[in-house]
Amino acid sequence: MWDGFADAVVRLDLPTGCVVLEPRPPGDLGMFPFNAPVHIITAYNPAGIEIDEETNIGRHRSLGRALNRRNAFPTVGSAPDGSMPEPGFGVLDMALSDALELASNFGQLAIYRWTPDALSIVDVDGNHRFRQGWSLSSHRQG
Repeated sequence: MWDGFADAVVRLDLPTGCVVLEPRPPGDLGMFPFNAPVHIITAYNPAGIEIDEETNIGRHRSLGRALNRRNAFPTVGSAPDGSMPEPGFGVLDMALSDALELASNFGQLAIYRWTPDALSIVDVDGNHRFRQGWSLSSHRQG
């Protein structure tokens, strides 16, 4: 499962337009566009178990309500070929501990923490962290 997390790409729907965050080898880094870390959280498929779309949509809406007063923007994480899409949110100005607690409350195994020096996958217990590089590119509609 961690290999799938490490290979995932994330489309970020920013106010300035859509971009795609892609994993790279450690140390291979792009230009970070924010002044604070971004935590990427989903409510889809708790504990890594696929559930029906209607339930996932309801969970996603609940996560959105939980983030209502936060500086958040829509995301969609997927396999590199676009399969297995999972909507979520990128959240600025949130402490790592708060992001992990929120993800845990939604039954998630891990979150992404994106900083200038790494795209990290952090398990909700905070005991396992996988760090890699990243690149950012413009999203083009296919």
